[in-house]
Amino acid sequence: MTETDLIVLGGLVVGSAEGPFYAPGYVAVTDGEIVAVGSGKPNGLTAQKKVVKKNSVIIPGLVSAHDHMYGVLAHGIPVKTNVASFWDFLNLFWWPYVEDRLDKKLIEAAVSYAVVERLKTGTTLIADILEAPKAIPGALDVEAQVLKSAGIRGVLSFEATERLGPDNGLLGLKENNDFIKKMNKRNGLVKGMHCIHTTFTCSPEFIKKCREQAKESGAGIHIHFEEGLYETEHALRKYGKLPAFVYEELGFWGSDVLASQCVKTTVEELDVMAGHGVKISHQPLSNGEVGGGIAPVPEMLHRNITVCLGTDGFIVDMFEVMRNTWLLHKAAKENASVMPAATVFKMATENGASTLGVKSGRLEKGYKADIVVVKNMFPTPITTDNVLTQLVVYGSGRWVDTVVVDGRIVVENGKILTFDERRAKQDCLKAAEKLWEGVADV
Repeated sequence: MTETDLIVLGGLVVGSAEGPFYAPGYVAVTDGEIVAVGSGKPNGLTAQKKVVKKNSVIIPGLVSAHDHMYGVLAHGIPVKTNVASFWDFLNLFWWPYVEDRLDKKLIEAAVSYAVVERLKTGTTLIADILEAPKAIPGALDVEAQVLKSAGIRGVLSFEATERLGPDNGLLGLKENNDFIKKMNKRNGLVKGMHCIHTTFTCSPEFIKKCREQAKESGAGIHIHFEEGLYETEHALRKYGKLPAFVYEELGFWGSDVLASQCVKTTVEELDVMAGHGVKISHQPLSNGEVGGGIAPVPEMLHRNITVCLGTDGFIVDMFEVMRNTWLLHKAAKENASVMPAATVFKMATENGASTLGVKSGRLEKGYKADIVVVKNMFPTPITTDNVLTQLVVYGSGRWVDTVVVDGRIVVENGKILTFDERRAKQDCLKAAEKLWEGVADV
């Protein structure tokens, strides 16, 4: 008998969006890595711990490839300002009332609750962008400590922008560079990524400086791109060309760039981005929140662009994100064959993980042991033929029973094991009350 650290078994195993599927099956783990996956019982294997869930679906951990964990503090914030456009959302609301008010204590409280929400709904890897220009230096270190304590994977970055001036912009670039140098040489749960905001808050010289740093570090770059019409119109006014062509002229694009949103991106721009191997993260729910529009995801996929999914810190249940991705584009294209469940599931798992440089998103030998067990609450039979449709269209993060990250059980029987959830919620509430002080009177 070969001894392993952990065996998860009994449910229908989804190896990946393309399969294989085992009904029932098992996943065996040693030293944080999957060492065996198969059907039935694990003959010849034993384990220090077994998780037996007979009426369940066992899937790879979900990936939020674009997130803002601090955003939980703004849920329900009572701002009376009329927000009609994406520019109004940023300029009249988000920047003055949220980003510019954040400090390290508020960030710690927000992230502590945010990781609880994500783990309990099956997310095991987050690409988070922190936007808090008055909380640096050292803000990413605060986030990293929370993620490590919770036992969740994260690729963290600080949104460097010249919105508050060139000095603050350079401080943002340094925040990322210092964090990357410190974290990316380690074999841990958390690493860093470079990040700038947009072409309308960053000068060409600033953008080129970020690109130079990324070439040196190899850590990649995370950006917001054409979330609304404002960036498109600004680039046309200032540069006489669309934003993708501004970046092209600056030598910015590369296969290490993750462009999030891309709501107003034209097919001509997508051609340029596809030619450079740029990856894209799609956030359908938050795009609706800000009235940004519907991103041309089918056109992205047609160009073989790797598209991931993210929550944007809005509705954080990735099952909701998957369901809405499946629905939204069918309606937009008036074509029920658009965006099949397997495509959406891959976007939420393997595409996100590979884009972020993490060997997870599949239940396969040699991959990181990031595993989610979902209770079978479906009112109709679940089979190897329909499991992806059932999960994407009808599944819910509320059904998550067990979560394993890097071979460690962090959620068991629906309860988080690594954090005091009640305290995290109380601290988040107090932090939100502090952030909201005086806002209702504006």
